[in-house]
Amino acid sequence: MNRKADTVRVFVAIDLPVAAKEVLRQAVADLQSDLPQGIRWVRPEGVHLTLKFLGDVASARVADIQESMERASREFGPTSFRLALSGLGVFPNPREPRVLWAGVSGDMEALELLQRLVDESLEVAGFDRERRPFRPHLTLGRVRDQVAPAERQRIGQVIQQASLASNVEWQVVDMHLIRSNLTPGGAIYDSIGCAPLIREGESAS
Repeated sequence: MNRKADTVRVFVAIDLPVAAKEVLRQAVADLQSDLPQGIRWVRPEGVHLTLKFLGDVASARVADIQESMERASREFGPTSFRLALSGLGVFPNPREPRVLWAGVSGDMEALELLQRLVDESLEVAGFDRERRPFRPHLTLGRVRDQVAPAERQRIGQVIQQASLASNVEWQVVDMHLIRSNLTPGGAIYDSIGCAPLIREGESAS
């Protein structure tokens, strides 16, 4: 079987507006000047707020995922909600950072409800339920395994002292099914499905 032809690597996510991606681009550029080595950086244009990571799935199942997203959207209701960029941080902690991220704030109750509905709808379609708690964040980079403990601590310290140039706000009006294409230069993302959260006659502003 031709794996590339018969499977896709996908996740369900909320996209960011251009203004938010520009703020993240500047943040990454600033961090790269302080931390030039040991981190695999995510291209800012590819940063998304992941609601559900599915990994490699059969291409034939994309239609099922799209249907699940649309069902979750209907259950969520004819409404949109606001989010904003909010600070920088690391997982799991500043002493041993592995993931560098930007945070989000805003209507977190709506965001958590949407994530739960997506998870439940995909479970009905036969996908495993998410076992880990939902921790909304925007991944900016990942620390390579070979980075020494002392350098990891320095990375954590730099992130703790860094900040975003602006806490851009935006209205969340849809969610996307994102395909991830892994290349030697990093992952390339494109949307292969969309489920709107607003209905005809509702304003997104």
